[in-house]
Amino acid sequence: MKRITFSRRNVLQISLSLSGLLVLNSVRKFLGYQEPAVQTSQWTLDVPEAYAPGSVTAVPGGHGWIVRDAGGLYAVTAVCTHLGCLVNHEADAFTCPCHGSRFRVDGSVLHGPALQALPHVALSRTAEGLLRVDLTQQVAATERLAVG
Repeated sequence: MKRITFSRRNVLQISLSLSGLLVLNSVRKFLGYQEPAVQTSQWTLDVPEAYAPGSVTAVPGGHGWIVRDAGGLYAVTAVCTHLGCLVNHEADAFTCPCHGSRFRVDGSVLHGPALQALPHVALSRTAEGLLRVDLTQQVAATERLAVG
């Protein structure tokens, strides 16, 4: 039976190669965009009139925000367009706790690293007059649900 021997150089090369692969895998996971798992994508909430002018309200589950301005109600996703972290509402802006992106309450970018605005999602009224949010359906940023 032939005996296999490794030199110190071979052991060092193998260990450095394995270490490099582990580091590359960690970097790939960090930089790779991963959409947060949304268990529910549609919610039926309170009547639209329950949202005060100027209010910013979290959608249950934390994956969206409902905003009321002078034009009516609209909703934006809470998923940062940079790497998919969930943004928080602070003062008159949304902020990403992961990398510092900031967005106006209309979803437009104040400063990066995010380059794209937070997408607006569909709002509608149910037959009973309740507010319906659908995070799977994107709409134009100018679209508003009129509140009487």
